[in-house]
Amino acid sequence: MFNRNTLSTLCQSAINASIEAGQLIQSQVDQPYDLQNKHGGYSKASQVVTEVDFKAQELILKHLQAGIVQYDLGLLTEEAADDQSRLNKDYFWCIDPLDGTLPFTEQRPGYAVSIALISKSGDPVIGVVYLPDEKVCYSAIQGEGIALNGQSFRLDRSSDDNIFHIYMDRSLQSANYFNAFTDRMKEWAKAQNYREVVYHVGFGAVRNALSVLSHANACYLKFPRSQKGGGSIWDFAATRLIFEELGLPVSNSNGEKLRLNTPETTFMHQQGVVYATTEGIAEMVIQLEESAIG
Repeated sequence: MFNRNTLSTLCQSAINASIEAGQLIQSQVDQPYDLQNKHGGYSKASQVVTEVDFKAQELILKHLQAGIVQYDLGLLTEEAADDQSRLNKDYFWCIDPLDGTLPFTEQRPGYAVSIALISKSGDPVIGVVYLPDEKVCYSAIQGEGIALNGQSFRLDRSSDDNIFHIYMDRSLQSANYFNAFTDRMKEWAKAQNYREVVYHVGFGAVRNALSVLSHANACYLKFPRSQKGGGSIWDFAATRLIFEELGLPVSNSNGEKLRLNTPETTFMHQQGVVYATTEGIAEMVIQLEESAIG
């Protein structure tokens, strides 16, 4: 286990890396760049990649390389093959250089830089997220709370306490159980005396999770499914720690810890994810009857 000083040094490296990569990303939003397809999951969002993704990754690795060598760290990053070092080293950096590539290419909000340091057991000890379009950096060290642009972060969600916000992926909209799901949400919200249910679609996974923090009553959810995809470890590593440090519910669809280092795959489609502002909302999502979601 690292001491506090080492974790602080490594966290600062990740912060610097995320900011420099984010500045690069933002400078390219309205510029021409090479757009490609890659082998990803079932959604369009998981199959699109740009040269900006790769350039951001290079910048991040430049910042982290010295620490990787000094502390013998493993590495898992989206735009490179999984070398399995995550399974052999005590800790590994987990990097998504540009989460939300699709909204980035469409020049709309929803993208982020995400960096986490994860133990071999699958528990994040450092989590850093930078939002390039907002110039905002969230950072967390296990047991030390959250910082926002270097200042202590506290939740302020008093403005919409009678609205229930649901963040989700476009793939959920096309699921055969979506109508049953929305009916169930409307019924539950009415029982909780919420004025309305508001759905948010189109962000990347990192931005979806962080957006939950803006509301008093909200969740981000992904149900398990058979198709390969459902996001990967790097989509949820940093935000899992941020939610844990804020004392907010974050789990897989069984109510267990998000497993962030499964040997078989980096994909999360078999787990599903639940981020919520209250235990009651998290329990409701987890306990949805199978008949409601297919």
